[in-house]
Amino acid sequence: MGYDELKAAVLDLDQSQQKQLVMEVLKELLPKVCNDEACLEQIRNFVDEETIRSYREQHMDSV
Repeated sequence: MGYDELKAAVLDLDQSQQKQLVMEVLKELLPKVCNDEACLEQIRNFVDEETIRSYREQHMDSV
């Protein structure tokens, strides 16, 4: 399976399966492939303070 086919297959998964994939596979891939500043900066952008604040507001800090 090539990159484009793999990408299409992942995007066709339902949201819960996509989340499972991210949670399980990302932690294995990141130490191997994300070893430069550009990659690390992109990851930081995914979890910036605004994203965290918005999530906490939506979920009332798990109250």
